[in-house]
Amino acid sequence: MRLTGSRTIQAPPEAIQAFLTTPEKLRRCLPGCERFVADGPDRFSATLSLGVAFLKGTYTGTIQIVDQQFPEHLALAVQGGGSLGSLMAQGVLRFSSSGAATLVTYDGTAWVTGRVAVLGEPLLHATAQRLFGRFFDCLASHVER
Repeated sequence: MRLTGSRTIQAPPEAIQAFLTTPEKLRRCLPGCERFVADGPDRFSATLSLGVAFLKGTYTGTIQIVDQQFPEHLALAVQGGGSLGSLMAQGVLRFSSSGAATLVTYDGTAWVTGRVAVLGEPLLHATAQRLFGRFFDCLASHVER
């Protein structure tokens, strides 16, 4: 499943980077996040409680920063799972500043397996886009001036 989108945030890329790379801050904006901790340089583990349609569950996983060229981009690899299925994803966040604002674009691919995958790509895609929207709303509320 391909996931793409963008959001303009009224903050410089440095403020966004500082937020995205601080686990205590980032945890506040990850929908359903119960735990988000650094496991080492550029590696984090997380526990999230999420629901897709009528399927709700708790998922554990890891997030790895695989390439960080700030202020241009941040590439991530994600993997995790729970009783309802598993996820593997990779993606890139790109940052383009223009004055006091930064355009953040995301482009990634996710592979979902298990019972949650039976819901189908359209529903999973819509849910992922909704979660991205909530994340970027929260991020903006913390870094915008």
